[in-house]
Order: sequence, then C-alpha cells, then structure tokens
Amino acid sequence: MITDTEEHITPSKIIDVTSCDIKFYKTIDEVSSVWDIGGGDCTFMSSAFYKALESSPPSGTSYRYGIIYANNKPVGWLYYQLKKIELDKSLSIEGSSVYAKLKRLLARRVRYYTLVAGNMTLTGTYGFKFGNVSTEQQWKLKLRGAEELVAELKSEGIKVRGVLLKDYCEHLETSKGLEGYTEFSVQPNMLMNIPKEWSSFDDYLAAMKSKYRVRVRRARKKADALTKRVLTTAEIKENSSKIISLYQNVANGAGFNLFILPELYFYHLQHFLDDKMTLTAYYEGAEMVGFYTSIKNHNDLDAHFLGYSPQHNKSCQLYLNMLYDLVEDAITMKVDMLIMSRTAMEIKSSVGAEAKPMFLYMKLTQPFLNKYLPKALAYFVPETTWKARSPFK
Repeated sequence: MITDTEEHITPSKIIDVTSCDIKFYKTIDEVSSVWDIGGGDCTFMSSAFYKALESSPPSGTSYRYGIIYANNKPVGWLYYQLKKIELDKSLSIEGSSVYAKLKRLLARRVRYYTLVAGNMTLTGTYGFKFGNVSTEQQWKLKLRGAEELVAELKSEGIKVRGVLLKDYCEHLETSKGLEGYTEFSVQPNMLMNIPKEWSSFDDYLAAMKSKYRVRVRRARKKADALTKRVLTTAEIKENSSKIISLYQNVANGAGFNLFILPELYFYHLQHFLDDKMTLTAYYEGAEMVGFYTSIKNHNDLDAHFLGYSPQHNKSCQLYLNMLYDLVEDAITMKVDMLIMSRTAMEIKSSVGAEAKPMFLYMKLTQPFLNKYLPKALAYFVPETTWKARSPFK
C-alpha cells in the first residue's frame, strides 16, 4: 500500500519513458493518498468517486488503478475498468427477420473481457492524469500501461480480448502510437453552455423563441400535480428499491446497455460524494414516480442517471421536465456548462444542448482479428438518426 508519506513531484520533463515503472492496484484504498494528489479536483477521478463505484459496481465490472513512477516518484495516474462484455445481454435486437436472428446469433458469440481506459458510467475522458509530461510521452505511457496491465491480468487467469480508449473530443493521430486501433463513434455528448448573465430560469425562458417558451409552460403545467424534493442520504437508502426500479424502467427501454446498476448504487454515490451529488425525486402524493441525479465537477454540472414511471412520463412529460429542472439547477448553481451526456439527443437539443462528437479507439489482443474489427463495429454499433433543434432566438 502507498502511504501518505511518499513524496509527489511534478518534474519539468519525464526521463526516458522506458525507465518509468508502472504499478497496478485493485482497490483505491491501496493508493488513495497519492491518487488524490494526482487527480486534482476532478470529481470523476477522485478516490471518493471510486470508492462509491467499488461499493456498488455496475454488473460485470471491476477496476484497476495504475501509478507511473519516475525515479520512484509518482508522475502519472491511470484508471481502468475491466468489463466482461456479453453482447447478447447488452443489445436489444427486435424482430423475427433472418437479419435479426443472425445478429442475435452472432451477438451470443461475443463474450469476452475488455479493458476500458476510462469510465463506462460517464461520458468523457476520465482515464488518466499526468503531471508536467509532454503529450507524446503521455501517449507512450498510456498505451504501455494498457499493454502491461493486459499481461498482468493474463497472469491472474483473466484473458483480455480487447482494449478500449474511451471518449475523445477530436480525432487522434496514428502518430500517437495508435496503429492497430480502430476509431469509431457512438452517440455524441450533449452539452449546454450556461451564460453568465442568466440568474434565473426566467432569463432562460426570455432567451427562447416563442414556440419553445410555450412548450416549456405546457410541460410545466402537465407536471403541476407532482411535487419534487432533494433526498437525503438516509432517504436514498430507505428508497433504494423504488429508485432502482424506476431506473430499470429507463434502462430496459434502451437499445444498448453495457451494464446494469445495483440497488445501492445511488446511496453509495451520495454517501461518498456528499454535497457534490444530488438526487431529486418526484412524487404524486406519497408515491415516488421519478428521479434524476446530478454531480458537480469543477464548474460543470453532470446529469447522471435517472428513472421514471412510464405512465407518469407520458401524462406529465416527466423526462422533459427533468431536463428543464436540470437547466434551472445549473443556472442556480452558476456553473459554466450542463453536461447532459448521450442518448435522447433531439429532445436535449430542444432544451438547448448541442452535440459534441466523441471518438473511441479499440484494439483486439489477437492482432489478426483487428482487420475485421471495423466491419464488426459498424455491424453492431447502433445507428441513431435525429434532428437537431435550436430553441434560442
């Protein structure tokens, strides 16, 4: 275990990359003191966030933490999620056509461990942190870290079939050492800038085109019968089974899910993140009919997981009202940006979010299979067509 007496340095430049050592750990408690020095103030790379995930890991997921040492001093921090992919359980393939049957048959054959450099429960690049290290050296260390961890996992009896570099905002050049990796995209990240001059929800409404203001008021009226409030940690634990059932209503309706959250996920998230995480619940009388979660990170607000009763979503436009409430939260908290993540792009754009493409990179550990990977990804990655909306004047 690393102790808090070890010294951290931020060198002006790293010595030859090949002379650096990378050590891997299975729990954040083994490295938490040094990890938080390197993680800075990023909520999603903090030991508190990782403790929450370890306490209630999404299905089929475990974790590894890498510390890069130069001259016995930590200079880099790498985060990985080890995920057992079972594609037939993740994909929702409907229909009885020959094409659908073939797709289900092939999906059942895709069952293997993937090493993810990043975080599958988030949209964004949350897989590494470095001191004052050049970009070129960072990439060499990131790719080397993945290779060494694959070898270490193999010695533990875990055969990794693929390595995934998750969520980059721009195309990466092959000069970074990415030869053999296949680039692909899934749904974009939906981001909404919050102008500094907005001090209330009324300012947001005033910035909208007339027909979108009408839409807001119509949605608000449909939810008049509902009450909402922020739950305490104890209340989240007490209502865990209801919360997770509302979440599953949404998760089960998605076309693709890499994981399912366990019942106490939201409780542990609140317990460890404290006031950085909020769970807002909606009630009809005494019955909880929906909720959404948000997490403060730097000066951004991240919309996390949510859930609702399908019946109330239809009658009260609950999901749309959640988006409006998130916008109001972001304005009240005076953040710079509301990050709405993937999915439901069209309705999020109607609220004011804009799409930011995200790129992923994958490489199989059996080199001869990599030439087939682009076609396999094109075959299995769901395509989404949607129309961007523009609600502002």
